[in-house]
Amino acid sequence: MRFVSQIIKSPFDLLHYATIGRVVPRTHILVACMPKSGSTYLSNTISRLPGFRKATLVRQYGRVEQDLDIETVLRKHRYDYVAQHHVKYNENTRFMIDRFDIKPVVLVRNIFDCVVSIRDHLRRESTISPSAWFDARHAALPDRELESMIAHLAIPWYINFYVSWMHCPEKLVLTYDEAVGDTLGSVTRICVHFALNFDTQAIERAVTAGDPGIDRRNVGQNGRGASLDEETKALIRRFGDFHPDIDFSPIGLD
Repeated sequence: MRFVSQIIKSPFDLLHYATIGRVVPRTHILVACMPKSGSTYLSNTISRLPGFRKATLVRQYGRVEQDLDIETVLRKHRYDYVAQHHVKYNENTRFMIDRFDIKPVVLVRNIFDCVVSIRDHLRRESTISPSAWFDARHAALPDRELESMIAHLAIPWYINFYVSWMHCPEKLVLTYDEAVGDTLGSVTRICVHFALNFDTQAIERAVTAGDPGIDRRNVGQNGRGASLDEETKALIRRFGDFHPDIDFSPIGLD
C-alpha cells in the first residue's frame, strides 16, 4: 500500500516491518470514540492495568481527521497501550487493526445528548473540532440556533462514525452510560471480549486509582437532548433513516 511504502526506505526497514508483532506480542487497545463520550476517563482507567500506558497514534489534533498514522503506530508497537481517538473505521483503520493486532473498543453516546454536550463544549472549552467548522461567533448563537447548526453540520460526522464501526466484526461497543456508570463492568467486558489476562483485583485497582481531575470523570446528566426542538430531533432521526440495516439503538435512535 502506498502509505506503507512511504516509510520503508531500506531492506532493513522492510525486514523490521515484516517481522514486527511476531517477535514480542503486545496488547493494543484502541478506544474509537465519539467526542464527549467519556473516552478520557475510560482510556485512563485502562492505562492503569499492569504494564499498560496511554499512547497517541495520530500526528496531530485540531480540525484534522484523526486517522491512525502508520509511522506513529510502528513506533508505539513495542508497548502495551491504550489509545483514544475520534477515528472512523475505514481501509486505513482496517489495515492497522490487522497488521498490529489492535483491539477496537467503540465508545458511543446518546446522539441527542451529544448535541447538547457539543453546544456546551463549544462555549466552555473550544470551538475546534474535526467534525465541523465552528468559531466564537457560532458559540455565541442562541441555544436553538446553535443546536440546529450542530445537528446539520456535526451530527453527520457522528452518524458516519457510528455506521462505519458497525462494519468492523471484532469491535466491542460500549455506551457512555456503561463506561462512566459501570466502569468496573465495562473494563471487565473489554478484558473478556479480547481475552486479556487480567484478574479482578488488577481491574479493580485500575478503576479505583484514578484522579477525577485528570480522568475528566464528569457524570453528565442523561436525557438533556430531550430539550431539543422537534425540528432538530426530526433531522437527526432522518440521518438514521438512510441506513435501515443499522441498529442505532445504542445511540438513542430507534
